Amino acid sequence: MGALVELWTSVFEAPAEVFTCEYKSFTPENRKTFVADSDGRLVGSVQLFGIPVYDEHKAPVMMGGIANVSTLPEFRSSKIATNLLKAAIEEMQAREYGWSMLLTGKHSFYEPLGWRTVHRSYLQAQIDPSALPDTQIEVVLDTGPDLIRLRSIYECSFKTPLSRIRTDLDWAIRIPERIKTKAVFMSADSYVIAREYESKVYVEEWGMPNRSVEAFLELLLAVTRWAVARGIRTLVVSAPIRAEARHAYETLFQDVESIEETEAMVRPISPDWPMSRLLSLFLLPRGRFFRMDNF
Repeated sequence: MGALVELWTSVFEAPAEVFTCEYKSFTPENRKTFVADSDGRLVGSVQLFGIPVYDEHKAPVMMGGIANVSTLPEFRSSKIATNLLKAAIEEMQAREYGWSMLLTGKHSFYEPLGWRTVHRSYLQAQIDPSALPDTQIEVVLDTGPDLIRLRSIYECSFKTPLSRIRTDLDWAIRIPERIKTKAVFMSADSYVIAREYESKVYVEEWGMPNRSVEAFLELLLAVTRWAVARGIRTLVVSAPIRAEARHAYETLFQDVESIEETEAMVRPISPDWPMSRLLSLFLLPRGRFFRMDNF
């Protein structure tokens, strides 16, 4: 594991904790690392994580998450990553996974191997502090969130297409680690998780069993006031782009616009998951793969 972490930190310039936490949050049967070496030196890797998600019928399906595709610079003309990805595809087929997903900015590298770009839309809005209405329900910024309560709300809220079926290890390792850098807002039976990044506040996840637009806007109002207190005037929300949603946002914000994100790529693995079905899943109004679940 030490040599892998050394490779990943050198290629991605990220702290070791990012990689060790993700690795530990999967059981051995749901993770596999493909590696290449040269004279005993680790020079490339691809990680495969088996992640259960819901399909459009609320049935579980295993998604193969591809992560940490890395090759040392001096070996990048040797097709190491390509061969490791082909091995990962064969492994997913043997395990009968439904489909695969990865996050990248280098789409042309993965397209010959069968991955296609997914277009996901978000709402971005400008905040006018003077126009914010009063809050109608009590919402608090929870600096030490109760993960048992958070898990209960999440599991009551989500069996929507693409939503991740979080395991005990997720709640014991991955979620506590990721939530350290987030702001968690709680009401009596709902929550919103937000993060500040590059002078914007991003709403990354929410849970609410009643799923009403009104309840969500109350939570969003609390996040907005928190953003204003931090001197931030731009809010980005991962949300279905529907007429009723846009109308609700426009009651709170100015200059609401749709922002398209294209970092996700998907690939069919099982014959039951042709590309047409897979891409349509991301277009469903209730399709939801949360930023918190990006691996």
